[in-house]
Amino acid sequence: MTSYFSTLLWGTSQLDDAVDKATSELLPSGSEDIALNLEISDQIRSKSVAPKDAMRAMKRRLNHKNPNVQLLALGLTDTCVKNGGDPFLVEVASREFMDNLVSILKIPALNHDVKNKILRFIQNWATAFEGRANLSYVGEVYKTLQHEGFNFPPRDPALTSAAMVDTQTAPEWIDSDVCLRCRTAFTFTNRKHHCRNCGQVFDQACSSKTMPLPHFGITQEVRVCDGCHAKLTKKHKSHRPSQSVSATRHRSARDMYDSELQRAIQLSLEEVGASGLKRPGYVPSASSWQTSEPPIVDRSSYPSAVSQSRADEEDDPELRAAIEASLREASAPKPSAPLSIETPRTEHAGFNYSSGSGYAQSYPPNSATPRPTVPTLPSYDLEPLEEDAILTFSQTVEQLQQQGGRDLSRYPAVSELYDKANALRPKVAMSLSDTGRKEREYLCP
Repeated sequence: MTSYFSTLLWGTSQLDDAVDKATSELLPSGSEDIALNLEISDQIRSKSVAPKDAMRAMKRRLNHKNPNVQLLALGLTDTCVKNGGDPFLVEVASREFMDNLVSILKIPALNHDVKNKILRFIQNWATAFEGRANLSYVGEVYKTLQHEGFNFPPRDPALTSAAMVDTQTAPEWIDSDVCLRCRTAFTFTNRKHHCRNCGQVFDQACSSKTMPLPHFGITQEVRVCDGCHAKLTKKHKSHRPSQSVSATRHRSARDMYDSELQRAIQLSLEEVGASGLKRPGYVPSASSWQTSEPPIVDRSSYPSAVSQSRADEEDDPELRAAIEASLREASAPKPSAPLSIETPRTEHAGFNYSSGSGYAQSYPPNSATPRPTVPTLPSYDLEPLEEDAILTFSQTVEQLQQQGGRDLSRYPAVSELYDKANALRPKVAMSLSDTGRKEREYLCP
């Protein structure tokens, strides 16, 4: 009656609007708004909507001339059958709904897809309603259609189980003259209130709590008695410890992994500071120095004698020091009197420059044409500790990536190593440029 007057005063009810939206002609063929269908079924299950009004709204859309609207209305009806609760099942199994469905089925020009879907749903509902006397009319309609020669599709046991339509619904309200908890009689001032969870009546003192009832499809706060409130609250709290324990275990495992990585980085830093060049990750040999240098030129295009002399120079640090001293002395300003050649020869008498090195002597011969002055440039060679800082940062980052640590910002020690290595970038660039210059001077004197 209330819905009737609201329809007269306000036009289409909210339920009709929701049903029209769920079965709109604008929806593509074969696509259903599952979320809206479930929302409508929850409204029916929570008794916010009268089951008979819901049945008549779907019946109205089933009588539509558009086949797409009929298909969507059938899908919405099946969703509400599975989730709307027993009161709605009674309305679907009524003669008003089933006879209208049979009349649609017997239309000669009925769409083939609509006909097959009606037959499939009648078969599924009849199988799921077996053994329930108040829903037996669906089974009678199913048998009548079989005798009339309608071809039903093969049965799907997963879709015809009785458990598919067993849903919890809010209980029917129980009336009484006294509070069923404290036995206090109801009066003009002591009014009766129904508990939405158990359906019994209580006074204000015994039913002052409110809470949602999601197991009945009720998401808003509704009145419950003190007993149901205590029982549901205790049941809700019993599920929390297991979730908190699993979350704590996951958090502790991650914290332990992070602490181990932090400790490994800290030990690496302490090892670098304590042992310096003796750290296992850094061996200052000629081969490692040669591999760390980028290939500036293609040495394969030069003669083998030049390559051999270059290798001898790199392998002999004393020879390299002597050449650098020669370059510095050659770039020094010329004195007024000529220098004696014997003096520098006695200083470097221990070196044999004529054996495979391509040099006849350390200094250019005293000739009329003086050698052009070579400008002296500062040395940009990296110190051993600087090379070790770069290698330590590189090895630490590789180790973290192998262990799965992608977010390096969570490790302060890595940031410290990065700052040290990043500060050496200008010097590394100048060192590479200086090395290339020396190589060009050596190969093209």
